[in-house]
Amino acid sequence: MSSLAEALKVHRDEIGRYLYVGYAIWDDLIARAKREEAKPPGDCPDEQLWTFLVGCGYAIAAEVGVASLTESLTGSRQAVPRNPKVWFEVLPVNTRRKEGEAHLDSALGTIAVREGTGAGIKLDDVESPWVCFCEMKWYADIAVSVAYDVHRNQLARVIESALCFQDCGRYADQVYVALVTPASFRAARLKSRLYQYKFEEYNANPASLMADLEACILAKNEQVGWSYPPDLAQRVASLSLRWATYDELFENLPHSAIAAELKDFWSQHGRYQGRP
Repeated sequence: MSSLAEALKVHRDEIGRYLYVGYAIWDDLIARAKREEAKPPGDCPDEQLWTFLVGCGYAIAAEVGVASLTESLTGSRQAVPRNPKVWFEVLPVNTRRKEGEAHLDSALGTIAVREGTGAGIKLDDVESPWVCFCEMKWYADIAVSVAYDVHRNQLARVIESALCFQDCGRYADQVYVALVTPASFRAARLKSRLYQYKFEEYNANPASLMADLEACILAKNEQVGWSYPPDLAQRVASLSLRWATYDELFENLPHSAIAAELKDFWSQHGRYQGRP
């Protein structure tokens, strides 16, 4: 079995047909994987690298792999997008003024590249559009350091981005937001992260999510070809929140030319604190 870094280099073109890399750098990610492989077995806390490896592991299996990842993250089978891809490190239009574009760790669905950008995305113009935005966490918590609104949290912001995701005022019919963490955080009896509380709160009571979004003091974004939804409650009705784990995603990797190397890397370097 070759090293993971070498396998990624050899199969880069194959992976790249179904993995869209936005503002991240391929060569840097492969170099980081190589550095980790040179270390003794242990805990690699590089969240972006783990997310990239998940994307590679499913993208190399082409449409079947993208569909498998979609089912794991949304909990159901979805219509195959016109351009099926795993979207990694991409930027939807910002929903609020004075706030930069939300940096998405990963996304799936009926998505297209925004004209004139390398990492910008928009909703694809198709029938029955759907989207899944992913917030990936290893040990970090959701961010709360928003310059112009100290009460705004990262999970609410990602959810708002998914609800507002559009192409010229047309929104996704189905909206999924998936939180992805090590399994020990989902299974934890005692909560140590804000996202554990907020996920539970928003999932149990959509009115809590509405209250957080409506409490944002930043003006809603309006620009040519993009408008904030006139009825946010209607958009929230289309939302499904999901919580997946890196453990599941690596255990369920589809068969491919790099699956063995990925699973070995997960076994050797995914030994996070509290791993079952």
